[in-house]
Amino acid sequence: MLFKFIFGLLLVLINYVKGVPLNQQTDSIQGLVTPHIVGGINADEETAPYAAALVAGEDITILFCGGSIVRPNLILTAAHCITVFVLKNGGLHETFHGIVGSKRWNRGGTEVQFKDHHIHPHWDSSINKNDIGFLSLTEPLTLGRNIKVVALDFYWVDGDEPSLVTGWGRISNWGMSPFHLQTLDVSTVTPRQCVDQVKVAANLWGWTSSHVDPSIEICTFHSLGKGLCHGDSGSPLISKKSGKQIGIASWAFTCAQGYPDMYARISGFKTYIREIMSMYE
Repeated sequence: MLFKFIFGLLLVLINYVKGVPLNQQTDSIQGLVTPHIVGGINADEETAPYAAALVAGEDITILFCGGSIVRPNLILTAAHCITVFVLKNGGLHETFHGIVGSKRWNRGGTEVQFKDHHIHPHWDSSINKNDIGFLSLTEPLTLGRNIKVVALDFYWVDGDEPSLVTGWGRISNWGMSPFHLQTLDVSTVTPRQCVDQVKVAANLWGWTSSHVDPSIEICTFHSLGKGLCHGDSGSPLISKKSGKQIGIASWAFTCAQGYPDMYARISGFKTYIREIMSMYE
């Protein structure tokens, strides 16, 4: 519930800045966690040119989530990164926008505006399932050295897959959010191991609704003190073997407390992803 409170405070701040009411569905988010990287290192200039920062605000700009460029005019992210900015009329909050082409979300790069959004029809905020969505851009990006499209991997990924996760934000549960993109090498966890470890963590934290569905979720783990934390939901998980995206950061138990981090599994949403992406070819 701590994460829900923190996210709620940020939304109140954004509303205060612009005075625009958000959709009431934001009140129903349960156990919302927006991971950011703990124990990572600064990304070099060649790393993750596909990374997108999702921010909101004008006079005060706050980073909320990450995403990945999958088409010159399309960003892939987590569903809950979008729903909190959906207005009652179905549009998006006018200060919600993206930053691409820079390792620092607060400086440089290209600011992008969103034209439309797509949220998985079976997204369930009460159990954090089907946590996937897209944001279309008002203008297509000009691709180059600092802005590139990432390929998606629709093959099944099991355990022990060397992977890379990138993101901006808090480096500890109560720490500050670094402006520079962070990276962390992780390994995927087998479905059986993840299910078992998440059960242990859920019992410990009293999260009775938390469980893992291996058909649509993939888990990673590094070590105690290294993992995801507040603010990086929606960021891509990349296989170091294929160089393709295999997951979307979705939820976790606090910050790097020795349990797996959960991602929406790209291969589990093959039909949905191809349907949406075909609209933006």
